[in-house]
Amino acid sequence: MYISRLSLRNFRNFNSASLGFTKGVNTIIGENGAGKSNLFHALRIMIDDSMPRSIRFYENDFNRSIGDWAGHWIVIQIIFDDLDNGEEAQSIAMHKMADAENFDSSRGTYSLFFRPRIDIRRSLFEFSEKEAKTQEELSEILSQISLNDYETVYTGRGNIDFSIDDNYSSYIGDFESMTFPDPDEERVDIYGIKIYGISIPNEFACTFAKALRDVEADLRSFKDNPLINLLRDKEKNIPIEKKSELENQIEELNKSISALDEVKSVSSGISQTMRDTVGETYAPNVNIKSELPANMERLLQSLKLWVGDPDEEDYDGRLGELSLGGANLIYISLKLLEFERIKKNEKIANFILIEEPEAHIHNHIQKTLFQKLDKESTQVFISTHSTHISSVSAISSINILARGKKKAEVFNPSNNLEPNEVIKLERYLDANRTNLLFAKGVILVEGDAEHILIPVLIKKVLGVSLDELGISIINIGSTGFENVAQLFHEERVRRRCSILTDNDISIVPLPKDEKDDDQYQRDCRNSEISGKNRKQDLDSFCENNDYVKAFYAKHTFEVDFLLEYNSHEIKETVKKAYKQKKSIESIGSLIVNDNVAISGKEILRLAKKFGKGWFSIMISENINHLTYIPQYILEALIFACPDIKKSILIYIAKYRISKLINVNIDNLNYSEIFANFNAFDDGTEALNYYKKELPNDVLSEILVLKNA
Repeated sequence: MYISRLSLRNFRNFNSASLGFTKGVNTIIGENGAGKSNLFHALRIMIDDSMPRSIRFYENDFNRSIGDWAGHWIVIQIIFDDLDNGEEAQSIAMHKMADAENFDSSRGTYSLFFRPRIDIRRSLFEFSEKEAKTQEELSEILSQISLNDYETVYTGRGNIDFSIDDNYSSYIGDFESMTFPDPDEERVDIYGIKIYGISIPNEFACTFAKALRDVEADLRSFKDNPLINLLRDKEKNIPIEKKSELENQIEELNKSISALDEVKSVSSGISQTMRDTVGETYAPNVNIKSELPANMERLLQSLKLWVGDPDEEDYDGRLGELSLGGANLIYISLKLLEFERIKKNEKIANFILIEEPEAHIHNHIQKTLFQKLDKESTQVFISTHSTHISSVSAISSINILARGKKKAEVFNPSNNLEPNEVIKLERYLDANRTNLLFAKGVILVEGDAEHILIPVLIKKVLGVSLDELGISIINIGSTGFENVAQLFHEERVRRRCSILTDNDISIVPLPKDEKDDDQYQRDCRNSEISGKNRKQDLDSFCENNDYVKAFYAKHTFEVDFLLEYNSHEIKETVKKAYKQKKSIESIGSLIVNDNVAISGKEILRLAKKFGKGWFSIMISENINHLTYIPQYILEALIFACPDIKKSILIYIAKYRISKLINVNIDNLNYSEIFANFNAFDDGTEALNYYKKELPNDVLSEILVLKNA
């Protein structure tokens, strides 16, 4: 038995979300604030018997995107697969087609509804039956509802996923059209059957290891300390005579400590001082007594972990001497051991929830820990923002959480992909590439040159890094764009993906008859044909997919970079690479030639001579705020990051002007422009002023492309 799906409606930052899970280890990845902890809390409400059953929700537990929470429901639903024939499992077995006598005994649903009580639901239904009704009247009814008018109900055997908008509107209520169902005709095949007499979480073995910030503090706690829980479980196995013997020894030791002359002298000194201060009548009697715990449970609570470094076998010390990562490993290990203890009991399902295990843990240990968690007959859920853990996670068992406007978005990167396509993706996505799963936007390139130089271009010209913009640039090498870009789709990861590649249009004139080509022309012609075919294939691949778009250099990345008025950067690179003045001048004259057949040929020769990747590193040292970003790269940037915050655009504007103040170009008074720009209180007005004063600037191009 395992959880195959979790659906959430109106719970915290989840407006309507549905996550699919597999047997074994499941990974939930996402940036900070994406909802990983909220998702775990929802799971624990349903399956963790350490959570209270009388769950109460509050106003801030409702998703903010719905506006006024009054009248809305919070719904948490779990679908289980591979149910056995036990009574507890069958209490949640799902009905088939509303036929109570013919149900699917291998699949079950378990739901929580936090909903208005039936009298409130009746009043909403009666209101919706009125012929003449207004939103004002509905608002008046809703304004009278408080949380005291709500109830928490658990059901099994429901058939409807309430994360689907149409289902929510039909069976809970449509607040726009003001229609609400009749609660007295509540259908058990829709909502499920109320569960009485059986506590479903009690039938599970569930262990939760929370994200750790202070391991020592957690291990000092009596309430949540997994070490204490393990020792407490063992206490009942200690023979009574052994307990009595130890407790008697502690009592004798306490008496011996209290009877020490040094202890008595301090005690009498305190008593005498008290009498001298307040007199015999009011002075309390004072004694110093040893209070080593004589109770066996208290004795066990006094036990502490001592640990040693694996490289120092003969030494161990207190937990505080261990690194934070080592302490986290100790805690996780204790929680897993605690799980093995409760798992031994006869439970119908076993679950482990581990929140962000990567904290302070070395990369290799993160991967090893993840791979070791695949336990027999146990379903594991791990939340993480570690690319090292995500790199060893199966794509089919990953759910991605992303921050949306007032609500989380959920992506399943393997949804509707063929198994062989999933296998290829899993082989490709190592730790350096899985950051594309965390990004707000992605740019795919096929060479080292673009991968090295584009991030430098963005940072030096705009003053912000791709990381600040939430964009990952991924070098796919020879993998093929389509193999990776298929991740970005309405059914999978709903994030923008720009593909950057070359059109490879020949830089030299080609004869009409290919038989007249020399060797260089033949190579150029073949590249042009390949470029044309590649463009046709990519354009066809991107068609009807709003999340992927290809952008093309007219010739090649190096040639197009040069043609965008960047000969200065290339000449500066040549000066550092060559020592002979004659070579520098000769190359420089070729680079600035207006004929692309000459300048393009020379830049490609240099790239080949030094190697494209190394040549890009050399050029990157000469990039500055005056360097031009090729138009197709700008367009790819805007497509991948369509929602650049206004605050970032204003930051770029200030960066650009402050850099231009010290450069005497265009005979503009940049100091005055800077002062005027900063005088605006409204960001939109400031940016419009920037476009007006600097219409040819790169930021103005970006604003035009964004229609901002």
